[in-house]
Amino acid sequence: MIQSTFFPVRLRILRRSPAFWLVGVLFASPLYAQWPQWGGADRDFTADTSKLADSWPEGGPKRLWHRTLGTGYSAIVVDDGMLFTMYRKSKPDPYEFTIALDAATGETIWQKRNMAAVPSATEDYGKRFSGPNATPLIVGDRLYTIGRNAKLQCFQKTDGKILWKQDLLKKFGAQIETCGYSPSPIAFHNTIIMPVGLSEKGAHEGNSLVAFDQTTGDVVWQRHKFRLNHSSPVLIKYQGQDQLVLCTKETVIGVAPADGELVWQYTLPTERMEGIFATPVWDGKDTLFFSSREMGCAIRLAKGEGKTTVEPLWSSHKTPLGMGTPVLMDNMLVAAKRGVAPLFMAVDTETGKRLWIKRLFPMATAIGGDGKLIVLDHKGLLALAGVTRDGLTVLSQHQLTEQESFTAPTLVGTTLYVRDEKHIIALDVGGNADRQANVGL
Repeated sequence: MIQSTFFPVRLRILRRSPAFWLVGVLFASPLYAQWPQWGGADRDFTADTSKLADSWPEGGPKRLWHRTLGTGYSAIVVDDGMLFTMYRKSKPDPYEFTIALDAATGETIWQKRNMAAVPSATEDYGKRFSGPNATPLIVGDRLYTIGRNAKLQCFQKTDGKILWKQDLLKKFGAQIETCGYSPSPIAFHNTIIMPVGLSEKGAHEGNSLVAFDQTTGDVVWQRHKFRLNHSSPVLIKYQGQDQLVLCTKETVIGVAPADGELVWQYTLPTERMEGIFATPVWDGKDTLFFSSREMGCAIRLAKGEGKTTVEPLWSSHKTPLGMGTPVLMDNMLVAAKRGVAPLFMAVDTETGKRLWIKRLFPMATAIGGDGKLIVLDHKGLLALAGVTRDGLTVLSQHQLTEQESFTAPTLVGTTLYVRDEKHIIALDVGGNADRQANVGL
């Protein structure tokens, strides 16, 4: 089993029966590869994979299985031959469900429901996007989830036994936006760290970021006073120091994940940076990128006199890559512009200048892997693309579903898992599998 660690490892060898290994050989991709949290192993929406197809047949990639599920925007996480996500049966339904599925068949292994009614005072926009929004987190033999009303739960991964709960609204005054709580949990050593924010009443100051013990749910530390954005945090390592980076309502902060101490803080350039949904993107060296609905920006970290300092690198209202988290590849950020207009673009990481823009893929999310890009737009169009600094080439595309598809897909090996408003679908996107035509959902 995985131990509590900075980042869950990318690969694990399954300890299963010979019969399971036979199923694994017959299945489209090895199930030992993981997607344990929001955005994958490193939260960067890049899959450690190879041998993706260079194109798809006319009927699209081979469908391994599909099943009905329900509404919600919780992405799919994968580990040990199991899939996990959250949903509600319909938008007005007062219950949220956490579900575990067999990765090879889509059959239910277990599911648990939790009362999570949309407050009656919520405006129509919030009722339309009723959640759940956050993506589960797998650490070892435990699964952590948080619903639209900020109730954090820890499950035993194999059978769904509830090990502990924390009500972040009741106990910590969590900030819950119109559409519900959105940030996904993140692990550091033996803790789970949750952005809590600050409610309108401000009665729980000093609780805006809280770390819980993974085993017991006890509070390890709680610090800060800030209002939340929708963005999830990311862990980075800079000059040997672990840092948790989070976009708040007015600033970006870096804190020491061991105790929550503030390491650095950067005030966002203008009010145009409100509405940050994307996760911060880290280049692995010294630069962080942020995207909102109306602009993008970059900051550079530096070390001086034992302290981390921050300086702006660039900001531009011409690069609003705020729909999904941009994919970093070949010194460029690639993503869709937020909004119903189909606009997909690439931005130079050093200057912030647009390298190219294509009128494709309205409100899309994307995953990078094997030098390619897999794109899913909100109208259910799935595409495979080649991307360079000179432009984007659509290699294949397929109308996978007619349902709204806002949830970011998950790529494990050569198996792609996709959710829409009513279904969950497993597709073989590898280059050597037998092909068959698909029937649209």
